[in-house]
Amino acid sequence: MEILQDAIRRLPEDIHAAEAIHLLTMAICHFYKTRRLYEEVSLHAENRMTASVVIYSIHHNEVWMAGDCLCRFNGVTHCNPKPTDSILAGIRADILTYYIRKGHSIENLQTRDLGREWIMPFLKEQCYFQNSATAGPFGYAVVDGFPLDSNKIRVLHIPPGTEELILASDGYSQLCDTLKETEQTLYRLLSEDPLCIRTYPSTKGLAGNASFDDRSYLRIKLH
Repeated sequence: MEILQDAIRRLPEDIHAAEAIHLLTMAICHFYKTRRLYEEVSLHAENRMTASVVIYSIHHNEVWMAGDCLCRFNGVTHCNPKPTDSILAGIRADILTYYIRKGHSIENLQTRDLGREWIMPFLKEQCYFQNSATAGPFGYAVVDGFPLDSNKIRVLHIPPGTEELILASDGYSQLCDTLKETEQTLYRLLSEDPLCIRTYPSTKGLAGNASFDDRSYLRIKLH
């Protein structure tokens, strides 16, 4: 986060999406090389510093998404999920549903998520699909210090007259037009489905934390 925060501040204001993501990638690559980590992370993708980013370019009036982030404008939420996440989330949901039918309580499964334990090896292995030219339909782009396919950077053009823009991390199952509404929606969903296996299946659920994943929400007034 600190590396990318510094790199984003240094981006020229008129830079295009592919160039911007390339410079962010090079910033992380430089970190690896100066600390003699490059060979290690080249061989073991699960050890890379990996970030999903969503950036608003004022100059181009565009949103750039690399990785599983969210944005919302004009009443529509735009997502950029990893292809493998929906598959693994579905498997986890089926496994936990099976254990509930066998008599396991939701509370116990929150303490020990047997579904997540089952998919954990695959969660680690999916790292080898990130920024891979040979991953086929399961490949996805993230900022991890290694070259990515610029075609996998999602670029959204903001229509003229758009008044507000929301950028967020995937810790929110749904985005609403205010932080208060978004948080209320999240906690309602979590109270109804703390394991996150029904309405919005996830690769993890509520387990001793305030939510199932980290949350960032930025609401920008454009006009």
